[in-house]
Amino acid sequence: MVGVPQNTAANWIEDFNFYIPDTERRDDTYYHPEAIDVLKFIKECKNQHYQKPEIMEMLANKKFPITIEKTKEDVQPPLDQENYKENILTVMQTVGKTVANVSDQKELIKVLQEQQNKQNKRIKNTEKQIEKINELKQEIKALKQNCTPAQEYEMKKKSFAMLFEK
Repeated sequence: MVGVPQNTAANWIEDFNFYIPDTERRDDTYYHPEAIDVLKFIKECKNQHYQKPEIMEMLANKKFPITIEKTKEDVQPPLDQENYKENILTVMQTVGKTVANVSDQKELIKVLQEQQNKQNKRIKNTEKQIEKINELKQEIKALKQNCTPAQEYEMKKKSFAMLFEK
């Protein structure tokens, strides 16, 4: 259905399992229909030569469904161990890093927008130059058409005379 070999899909399911909706029953894993959409998205990303961390970030931003069982299993063991203070500290540190990353991303976006504006100005200048060159080509063409054969003969005659003068 996705258009990739089975072993490739299996590798993707292993690499991106957090975003592949599935259900486990009696040691068997069943995949939800939404898994196909996720795998097709991963295929598109792979075709565009994105790496695993980039694809993970895009999957997170695309808001694909996450199975409740997985998130519950990921969260449950730390709560059972009663390390609340450590968990809160970890969460706060993660939030802090996330906020810092968002701020860094905003700065990068500003820099990229400035670069894009400069590029757009260069493109406009280049387009104006191309337009001017085309106008000059038209003028040269018109001047050539206005030149009579007699004038052309005289110009050639003078050129040859200059060649043979001492």
